[in-house]
Amino acid sequence: MDLEIGRLDQELEDSVAAGLERIGVPASADWRRPVHSTTISLLNLASVCLFTDYVARLEGFANSAAALGHTRFQHLPLWQMSIWLPVLFQPPREPTISTEGWPVFLGSCQCLLAELAEIQQLSEMELGATPDGYEAMRADYIAFVRSGFALRDDRSIIQWIWRGLHDGAELAIRDSVPLLGM
Repeated sequence: MDLEIGRLDQELEDSVAAGLERIGVPASADWRRPVHSTTISLLNLASVCLFTDYVARLEGFANSAAALGHTRFQHLPLWQMSIWLPVLFQPPREPTISTEGWPVFLGSCQCLLAELAEIQQLSEMELGATPDGYEAMRADYIAFVRSGFALRDDRSIIQWIWRGLHDGAELAIRDSVPLLGM
């Protein structure tokens, strides 16, 4: 699973704009301007699930499936595809758009950052630390993908996912572009 910062295809852009309109959020065109994109690796779907299950347990749920629809951390990547915009708004609990029949979460980068800060305070995993290999991935994504790098311990994986989501949201806000997780 990766985060793409800076670019949505035209179909997704149109769906996002329509979804924002449905929930009453003014659709600024700022995030629709063409820019270069940046990719942050979230390792794989199992790693993201490890992180969301960990957060669910911090809240007292058995796992992220049990937390879905009940968690106060609504902006986490709990769906197959998530899009966060550099716009402050609270989305409905259910996905507001879909693509090819699949629900797509539409959220706020600012709210994602606030939730990550709260999770950091609740956690004893030193969230915010930079795990081994993360800086190499940020420096050269293609070389990282080709390297076969793998983390073996849950703590490092959870730190990696937290750091990737945090960095992705910060970059999206800085550049006023969308953040796509898929």
